[in-house]
Amino acid sequence: MPPFTSYSQLYRGAVETLTQAGIANARHEALWILEDALGIPRLQLYANPGMPVDAEVCQRAVALFQRRALHEPLQYVIGTQDFFGLDFFVQPGVLIPRPETELLVEEAIGLLGADARPVILDIGTGSGCLAISLAVNLPGAVIIASDKSVSALHLARVNAMRHGVAQRILWVAGDLLSHLLSGNLAGKVTAIIANLPYISHAEWEHLSPDVKDFEPRLALDGGPDGLDVYRRLLDESPGLVSSKGFILMEVGVGQADLLCREPSLTNAFKVVKIRPDSQGIPRVVCVQRRLV
Repeated sequence: MPPFTSYSQLYRGAVETLTQAGIANARHEALWILEDALGIPRLQLYANPGMPVDAEVCQRAVALFQRRALHEPLQYVIGTQDFFGLDFFVQPGVLIPRPETELLVEEAIGLLGADARPVILDIGTGSGCLAISLAVNLPGAVIIASDKSVSALHLARVNAMRHGVAQRILWVAGDLLSHLLSGNLAGKVTAIIANLPYISHAEWEHLSPDVKDFEPRLALDGGPDGLDVYRRLLDESPGLVSSKGFILMEVGVGQADLLCREPSLTNAFKVVKIRPDSQGIPRVVCVQRRLV
């Protein structure tokens, strides 16, 4: 991309670069990146298309456009993603929050909103979008957010501070529930919220380059049928979940029925709801502890 000296020149060059790279929404993405690089709203870009651009700022903008042209996800390029009405920092190595994951928050609020002080575990917290959204919307909740990635936990804490709930969330490093089983949580957890890896090996081969080449495989790969990590979660959870507690899990296409037939689920839990996403795909599986 050659040097540019004005908003409009920079924008036109960005659209051309992104279009040639096969970015479907090149015009809109060029504007989003330009807003971020210049630190000004697009209305100002529209109002002053001939305004000169400082050479250093221009260089930064061009670098961002080139990153997107290599199919790095737009959210990583601009560094943020909206989730449940809140803005979250995201970075390579941490899964980008998806709109369908907001269903987990909605279901948790519906199930736990009447509970004065629910104890909620967010397993595989990533950017912290689930834990933080629940902390904002359930002010009485005790929330524990866990992840095996230390860098993800650091980013989640930053996001929690940004939204004023960092002191209300306990951050724990570890894999699934094993590191929590020996503590004082036994039988006290009201709900486990989990958006764990559920991409099957067959699906992995067909993912777009934006996902496959840039987002962390650790947060996506769920094994041969996509349910390996959920099986482990269900095996470990009966020791933590209260007598009428819940587990809310996000799953992929065709996985809800499979998960509901898992022995580790049917032996200790009952299915109370399967919620579809906006495309009609069964996306959230809600189960409740069986009374013993």
